[in-house]
Amino acid sequence: MIDQTELTTTFYNATGLSILISDNAGRQLALAKNPLLPEIPTALLTKLIELSRDQVQLLTVINFGFVAVYAAAPEIVIIWAATNAIRANGIYDDKVPLVDLHHFRAQVTLFYVAQLQQTPSFGNEQQLAMEDFAIIDRAPKTAEIEKQPSHAGYLAERKMLLGVEHGNVNEFNTNYLPFMQEGNFGELAASDLRSKKNLTIAATTLFTRAAIRGGLYAENAYNLSDLIIKQSERLPEITNVYEYTRTIGERFTLNVARIKRQSLPTVIYRAQEYIYDHLATLTNVATLAEQVQCSPSYLMHLFKASTGVSVMQFITEQRILSAKQLLIFTQEPISEIAATLGYPNQAQLAHIFKQNTGLTPTQFRKSQQL
Repeated sequence: MIDQTELTTTFYNATGLSILISDNAGRQLALAKNPLLPEIPTALLTKLIELSRDQVQLLTVINFGFVAVYAAAPEIVIIWAATNAIRANGIYDDKVPLVDLHHFRAQVTLFYVAQLQQTPSFGNEQQLAMEDFAIIDRAPKTAEIEKQPSHAGYLAERKMLLGVEHGNVNEFNTNYLPFMQEGNFGELAASDLRSKKNLTIAATTLFTRAAIRGGLYAENAYNLSDLIIKQSERLPEITNVYEYTRTIGERFTLNVARIKRQSLPTVIYRAQEYIYDHLATLTNVATLAEQVQCSPSYLMHLFKASTGVSVMQFITEQRILSAKQLLIFTQEPISEIAATLGYPNQAQLAHIFKQNTGLTPTQFRKSQQL
């Protein structure tokens, strides 16, 4: 049986199309999508589930893009190519990369065959004129906007750059969209192209410094920075500055990840990746060992020898790190943070947090307030 998460991630990486696998109630089972785009609106998701059949339904949704939906019992598969504008910070307005309906249909066919091992049948193409389902709902760009630096912008930038420092692509991508919306940047030149190139240079500088803090050798980081800036300067246009700078940030993040794990055996690298992706639900070594296809005893021995800490201690450390970030960057109640990280109650999180930091979550949050 093909792992659904691996299949959706591979498909997204190959095509750039976003894909969601859910149950009939709309609960997410697997998701891979452009980090710049929000989730499918609930109203639209409900409508798509209603329309799902064994045949692939192709739709053009006004203010959203092309959508394909089909039932693969007991699951619903939704694939989409967004065509709406991306706006951020009231300054820049770009289009995500577009795909024509012919190529979209061909790419959907590839996923269908990979998943179900048979050729799909397509229903009649439909159009949904539902403006209420627009997924980007930000204030329109105006030339008069003068964005002032804000505390929220500083926190969004800091949170995003922690993903680079940690060498964690998921963390970086998750926090990139909030940075794009809140970040302290404005129109950096009178020319649109020059302004986008200046934004690229500024973002690359931030990524470079964060990568060095994360352990990337300074010489390597600056060489990569110089290469990227020279390449961007030669571009005749930058169609989507947000996607362009995001991919630059990903490149630095991946380089940090390689440095952090270059001496790790493959099985330990895979184990760490699984831990990052299942931090709230992973509760025992046996489950992890099954995922990386080795015995629990071998995994525990090799993990301790390679990292200096036990598997469960590493999981605890990553949960504490996530708790710190949520305490610093959000106003979520501690009870909700505990639930997010897989703790049965607030008291257990507080106990483990104090064991590892010397402070209660409340004390830590107060100590980090500016």
